Amino acid sequence: MYGWRGRIGLLVPSINTTMETEFWRIAPAGVSVHTARIAGGRHGTPEELRSMEHASKQAAQEVAMVEPDVVVYGCTSGSFFEGPAWNKKISEQLTEITKAPTVTTAGAMAACLAAGGHQKVDVVTPYVDVTNERLKHFLKAHGIEVVKLGTFDMLDMFDHARIQPEEIYAKVKQITTPDSEAVFIACTQLRALEVIDMLERDLGKPVYSAVQASAWQAYEAMNVDPKILDCGSLLRKLSEPGARKEAVKKLRSA
Repeated sequence: MYGWRGRIGLLVPSINTTMETEFWRIAPAGVSVHTARIAGGRHGTPEELRSMEHASKQAAQEVAMVEPDVVVYGCTSGSFFEGPAWNKKISEQLTEITKAPTVTTAGAMAACLAAGGHQKVDVVTPYVDVTNERLKHFLKAHGIEVVKLGTFDMLDMFDHARIQPEEIYAKVKQITTPDSEAVFIACTQLRALEVIDMLERDLGKPVYSAVQASAWQAYEAMNVDPKILDCGSLLRKLSEPGARKEAVKKLRSA
């Protein structure tokens, strides 16, 4: 059976064309990725982002059939929009359905910044103002201040995938401030993995992305060293001795 080291159940918005591709690109031998799509979310309106919570339950029922070792709710704005308690509720609901620990992208964002000890960060997003403000509030609730936020200001979430890696690189370079301790690139639809290493070298500080952070928490939960060496320091740290936590026990076997 494929996935003999670990199976990732990936839940993505139906319009997302980036995250599944990037998760397969970095998956090591023995790890498989099984995707179910969450209906809605194209226009990124508050109503659509809220509706994804309900739609994700159906997607979770479908992906649960492959008995995943970890589940990833792969929408940044869809997990931070209503705050930390909402994000926690989503994770708990999906864990109950799938019988596997659930990582949300918003939770992974906060976790990777906390793990790095960062309290001041710059952020790049493709979002409109209302969503950007919700992101700032979410991070503030975790003790993290957004020093500067740069945005591509695009409401249509399908078009987020049309933003080229070189455009992401340029936007990050443009908005990064001396006061920030790190940079986070939000949205699992942005092709940021390809430029994270370059940005870390050129900026001299940690750079994280939504897909990267989600993968980091997923592999940590599975206690699998994926040996991903070209997608930023966060994923490389999984290969350091003692870096990974004890594997989370699969809930279905408890």
